[in-house]
Amino acid sequence: MNAESRHGLEAERRRLAAASAPVSARQRASTPGLSVNWTTPGFLALLLLVAALVSLGRSRAPALAPVTGSEITPGPVFLDGIYGPERHPDGSLYRWTSGNALIQVRGAFFAAPAYLAEVRLRADNPAGPQPLTLLVGGQPAARTTPESRFRRYRLLIGPGGEGAELWFALQTPTFVAAGNPRPLGVMLTDVRLRPLTRPDLAGAALAGLGLAALWGALRVARLPRGNALALAGVAGLGLAALAILNRPAALPPAWLAALMLTGVLLAALAARVLPARLGLAALMTPVTLAGLIWPSWLSDDAFISFRYAQNLALGHGLVYNVGERVEGYTNFLWTVMAAGVLRLGGDLVLWSHASGVLLGLLIVVGTYRVAEPLIGPPWGLVAALLTGTSQSLLLYTARGAGLETGLFTLLALAGGGAYLARERLGTRALIVAGLAFGLAALTRPEGLLLFALTALHAGFTAVMRQPGGPAERLRATLPPLLALGAPFLALFGPYFLWRLSYYGDLLPNTFYAKTGGGLKQIERGLAYAGAFALTIGGPLLLVIAAPWLRSWRAALASWRGYALLVTLIYSAYIISVGGDHFRGERFFVPLVPWFALLIADGVATLIQALSAPARLARPLLALGLVVASLAALARTAPLDTTIRGLDESVWIWREIGWWLYDHSAPDASITVAGAGAIAFYGQRTAIDMYGLTDRHIGRLDITDMGQGVPGHEKRDSGYILHQRRPTYIPRIWDDYFDGPAALEPSYRLIHVVSRSGRALELWERREE
Repeated sequence: MNAESRHGLEAERRRLAAASAPVSARQRASTPGLSVNWTTPGFLALLLLVAALVSLGRSRAPALAPVTGSEITPGPVFLDGIYGPERHPDGSLYRWTSGNALIQVRGAFFAAPAYLAEVRLRADNPAGPQPLTLLVGGQPAARTTPESRFRRYRLLIGPGGEGAELWFALQTPTFVAAGNPRPLGVMLTDVRLRPLTRPDLAGAALAGLGLAALWGALRVARLPRGNALALAGVAGLGLAALAILNRPAALPPAWLAALMLTGVLLAALAARVLPARLGLAALMTPVTLAGLIWPSWLSDDAFISFRYAQNLALGHGLVYNVGERVEGYTNFLWTVMAAGVLRLGGDLVLWSHASGVLLGLLIVVGTYRVAEPLIGPPWGLVAALLTGTSQSLLLYTARGAGLETGLFTLLALAGGGAYLARERLGTRALIVAGLAFGLAALTRPEGLLLFALTALHAGFTAVMRQPGGPAERLRATLPPLLALGAPFLALFGPYFLWRLSYYGDLLPNTFYAKTGGGLKQIERGLAYAGAFALTIGGPLLLVIAAPWLRSWRAALASWRGYALLVTLIYSAYIISVGGDHFRGERFFVPLVPWFALLIADGVATLIQALSAPARLARPLLALGLVVASLAALARTAPLDTTIRGLDESVWIWREIGWWLYDHSAPDASITVAGAGAIAFYGQRTAIDMYGLTDRHIGRLDITDMGQGVPGHEKRDSGYILHQRRPTYIPRIWDDYFDGPAALEPSYRLIHVVSRSGRALELWERREE
């Protein structure tokens, strides 16, 4: 038996010994005196404490100040029609509004049932006082005539708008001052939105019921009373944090509370020893609350898939535009799931955010479950910590995005984890792995790559372990490859044949639209990979080499050979396609759990190599890993401004879509650079300016491919204007056509107001 095998057996003995600890603890906890004397009163006290914290926390929602002096509050507050700060001769700061000024707060009514709006403004129209209309939810709520001195105006705002959004708009006639081409409305110094809340007794009762349900589930799972109480305490702290962080959010607090309690239950079932259970359960709070702690968002690309799902749900087929079979998506399973939500009458925005949080929780717990039998509970918890504190992962799961990234990451992790469990579980593990990779391939094309790498590793391992000649070794590869490949092909084979017959192309249209840049594309991919390496650990990645330096043969023969194969080849693939344009290195997210596992294993190997006195540094090293993980959470600051901008763009484009739906003919069309929200909400023919959903533009050959923004390099303005002839072109994208001069012969500029009160400008095709 070699050193690696002895090390593995010893680790397994320690794991089994640790796993037996809860059994003896359960036996002790079953003693009547112990269970009644402290756990029951302790749990009741916990219920009362959490209920009080939730009730008081929900009643203390902070006021929002969208405009204060020279500052504009970032976050879920979006502004339109409010210009930059200027200084009055008396020294005060103010801002001019346009004729339509809009303040929009997403998720406002998840934090409070109503708001008191307070606005300080004055008029300065040379034509004299002009009426000012205050709109709430896009509808007139009050009218006044501002004076030429600053005054405060107050208005009660209740739910109105879309879902839980707050829409507050100011409309007034405008004028143009000498030397100032802007249309001017009123002078504004500050806007404050004060939530009207009270102690939330209903929320407190629901929190208590949730904790009681968690306690019952833990006891049904036969956890000792002490363990159940400790885990309920961790969940209670999470619920209290949710209440204290009460602010506008993408999901209702009750949904977030349910997701958090679910995460704690999953953590309790995944881990076998109390320290690991508590650590894993504690990770559930920052993952669940990521969209509250940092800006949440939805990507416009998500709405491209939702547009396909919408047409499928309406009976038009899996198409972007009715009658055009172009495969402008690469996430079949995610799109079909979205279509199911629509068919059931669900809200895709809420579904996207809720599923993102759930997927984030499952990925963190799944990382631990994969790592624990390989490197032990403590280091499995480290791997989960590194995964759960990755802002790349959070950005595409718990913070939103609405993309399939989280689902694909979970399925890839499940497939790889099942494959690595084949030594313990046998053929059934390979079957599960094949099914998981089949579902992954239905979610992203890269699932096919992961399956191929796994099959390659399975065949290579079988050959190396089989004594005898080439024939015997070749026959040894058949059982594992059959167990792995049959379920995969049962899922992927019919899908591939269907999509080939339906769209007529071997590859999705997005592949043609985004690739073809040669060396320039690879250079961009290397920069993309370098940015990710800095976020996942930077120099800490070097510790991955520790087991290989100790014994590369043993490392190659162990699970490390598979994990390194997947991470290296998959990374090379990402580099070859040039990465993508999203912040947070989206394409690398499926590798985050695997890098976390390899880093944790490398650190564990280094510690085992230390002499006995040096091992006293273990607590310091553990503290260092925790600090490093928390520091990784802080790296989001440079991303947040971009994320807020992307999120705001989606909701502006949604309002363009709404205007189309409300005011245009069913056969109208519009050209779009953001191909998602406008098409989804407008339900009109949309012409994608960059070719993701347009076969002609997607297959263009351009000379400087690979040097621009991925997915936004191919264009053909002449084709759009003269062949597609859109009815509308948003003013924000007229630069694509070299400015207004190219559009004026065939289009006229129109000014419209959206449902919320936002002013929009569109080029409308002239009648011929």
